[in-house]
Amino acid sequence: MNLRSLILTVCIGNWLFYFPIQALSKNFDRLKNSEIQIQVQNCTDCNNFCTIEELKGLAKSITVKVISENGWGSGIILKRQEQIYTIVTNQHVLDTQDKSYLIQTPDGNFYEANQIENEGLQGNDLALLQFRSADNIYTVASLGNSHTLAEGDKIFAAGFPILEKPQDTEFLFTRGKVSILSDKPLEKGYQIGYTNLIKKGMSGGPLLNIYGQVIGINGMHAYPLWGDPYVYSDGERPNINLRQQMSHLAFAIPIEIVVKLAPQFASVPNFKVTQTPSSKIFNYLLFPDFIEVLNWKFSPSILPTSYMSQEFRERSRS
Repeated sequence: MNLRSLILTVCIGNWLFYFPIQALSKNFDRLKNSEIQIQVQNCTDCNNFCTIEELKGLAKSITVKVISENGWGSGIILKRQEQIYTIVTNQHVLDTQDKSYLIQTPDGNFYEANQIENEGLQGNDLALLQFRSADNIYTVASLGNSHTLAEGDKIFAAGFPILEKPQDTEFLFTRGKVSILSDKPLEKGYQIGYTNLIKKGMSGGPLLNIYGQVIGINGMHAYPLWGDPYVYSDGERPNINLRQQMSHLAFAIPIEIVVKLAPQFASVPNFKVTQTPSSKIFNYLLFPDFIEVLNWKFSPSILPTSYMSQEFRERSRS
């Protein structure tokens, strides 16, 4: 190949690679606004991933405010049976002398609630409430399984933080990643450590996976101001390095503990999510160089670095 042919080949190759990047850039707003992105009616029902806005809307629809004489916490709509709704929250949200509680639902309505006395929760920081709604129907959470999580997975937390400033947003939805999946629980049942911002008042709110399924119950924010929460349920303590890491993280109780101890109010699907959430949309990608482009265009990144389309793998073997 002479020099002129080599230059022409390089130029054409660069143009071919550059063209789809430009096309992606022009169409990015449409992708982001879901005009050409595959949509599903309920992403929690068929293992499709949700957009950030869908996740936020879903989280808000299943999260309630649990109000007591000491302020409020958050809760998750766990079950509906005719007019009766069951809420799961943290026990420390309900630790008040006056056992009168109100539930504020996502539409702003208030309902009197009664705590379900359940000795079977075995000292975990969990509690169940029920309220009756004769006129309004509310969304019930779809439950996932924390066993499908891996360190580094993206997760989402929600709740109603105590307002510190007038400009603070009442409902808070935060993004983060799984950092610790403890083999054995801390006292009160906490096992999932994550980087999401959790504020006082968000205790009892949902921790969601990318499919919009509840995989945990928020309950412990980072940098606790009192006590020593980093003790395992068997009395052992993590080593000093692990304790230091734990102090920088929020912690949640896996949803399976609720299912195991109160099965009449919840059930978790027994399937395991194996499909890469981006594969349904970006199956046409032919080479892994596009991964960096797409991860740069989307924040946070949506494609794992190991992802490569089946067509490219087959071409590579030929």
